[in-house]
Amino acid sequence: MRKKGFSNLVLKTTEEIFSSLVDLILWNLFYWAEMSPLGHPANLGKAEFLANKNLQKFNYIRIKRAISHAKIRGFIKEDFTLTKEGKERLENILPKSFGERKWSGDWYLVIYDVPEKFKSRRDVLRESLKRLGFGEIGESCWVSPFNFFGEVEKIVKEYNLSKYVIFAISNKLGREQVKILTNKIWRIERINNRYKNLIRESKKIDAKELVFKYLDILRDDPQLPQELLPNDWNGKEALRIFKKFVKS
Repeated sequence: MRKKGFSNLVLKTTEEIFSSLVDLILWNLFYWAEMSPLGHPANLGKAEFLANKNLQKFNYIRIKRAISHAKIRGFIKEDFTLTKEGKERLENILPKSFGERKWSGDWYLVIYDVPEKFKSRRDVLRESLKRLGFGEIGESCWVSPFNFFGEVEKIVKEYNLSKYVIFAISNKLGREQVKILTNKIWRIERINNRYKNLIRESKKIDAKELVFKYLDILRDDPQLPQELLPNDWNGKEALRIFKKFVKS
């Protein structure tokens, strides 16, 4: 039962992180090179590659085309190792830890009112805000303790949404203590408990399961500054354990 649950987690996580089969293949090749005891993708047979749980839903023809496409774009070499460009692409896709970031005490708000006829553009903006770690505090009103206005402005301009979006900065947000408020907005205690459970399980699960579980949590973690986190924050310890399983 636990194996089935992990397989479902792998599928869910990879579907949400990787938008294309090429990116998913890059991830699998990276995993084999970095964490497999075999040490090199060339040591793996075709059957093992195709048997990978997060590739089973794709047929052989699609996988073969994706590999060919990745080679043409310079992401992988003939021996199936990642090129510098392939590693850079993967780094831009995978959720990453930014370490401790200082907080100025200001809140950065993005408020929008995009017409329904531009729903697809509105969805792009919303998903972009989520990826940057913004939290929703009301309908179409998002907040972050970090200044990502530059990144958001690029998206707004690219999709011609300038007249529908307002940026604002405030040194106060709500009437509650900041830790109570941030827990409501981002459900920080729930994320903290997920890190805690991962730390507890780390001695019982293999490297691949730990990596996927960590990435699944990190994808939802807004990585708030220390001042806004619980005193018993488990994110640091989870990151330390994660790094033990991934070669630098």
